[in-house]
Amino acid sequence: MSGKDKKTPDDAKSQNLFYRMLGAFGRFLMRVVWWSTKIYYKEKFPDRGNVICVCNHYSAIDANAIYSRLFHFKGRIAVKAEALKSKFVEQGMAAMCRAVKVRRGSSDMGAVKAMLGELKSGGRLLIFPEGKCNKTDDFKELLPFKDGTSAIAVKAGAIVVPTIYYRPLKPFSFRKNRLLVGDPIDISSFIGKKIHEVKGEITEMIRSKMNELRSQIDEIVEKYHGSVKKYERAKAREAASRI
Repeated sequence: MSGKDKKTPDDAKSQNLFYRMLGAFGRFLMRVVWWSTKIYYKEKFPDRGNVICVCNHYSAIDANAIYSRLFHFKGRIAVKAEALKSKFVEQGMAAMCRAVKVRRGSSDMGAVKAMLGELKSGGRLLIFPEGKCNKTDDFKELLPFKDGTSAIAVKAGAIVVPTIYYRPLKPFSFRKNRLLVGDPIDISSFIGKKIHEVKGEITEMIRSKMNELRSQIDEIVEKYHGSVKKYERAKAREAASRI
């Protein structure tokens, strides 16, 4: 290696400082600048660690509300390797949200170890089980799920928290995004069983819960104009009428 190609300790320190500053600026944007998101039932999100949050997504930055407001910038986000093609983006994402680069279509043991390490140390992990952004015309239809979330959850003994977005909008829109938090899913009954035998069942359970949330948030937004109070009062009246 030539003298001009060698990096001195000062060079490495400056580079690390650059990405730390980039990460801090990115987190500021996540909290303040990008579009407003109304979160329903935020109190359902556990205070404890060892939690996997699953969500649908329509764009690469849909993780903003979850990571900033539910995770409070603590935890990690699973990101497909294709989104981190350049070193600048990869290092920037690592500094901003400790992104775990996941290579799809292969057994990426490095990513698995990183995610398990985060969960077993009491951390939180955000995974998009669809594996890619939903670019279809029917934004309400969930794409097929990957089984990776289920396998990680069983190995870590983690709680899975389903969430759902209602039609994400472009940055700087005057309308709000909507994010609904569901009840945590307890998969403790599957722990200790062979993963290849139960991961499909767990995946279907997660998908079913997210479809229930899809119907719920559609009703809250479209029928009750985003009012949870009106929605809950209507459900209480329905329940009373059946008694």
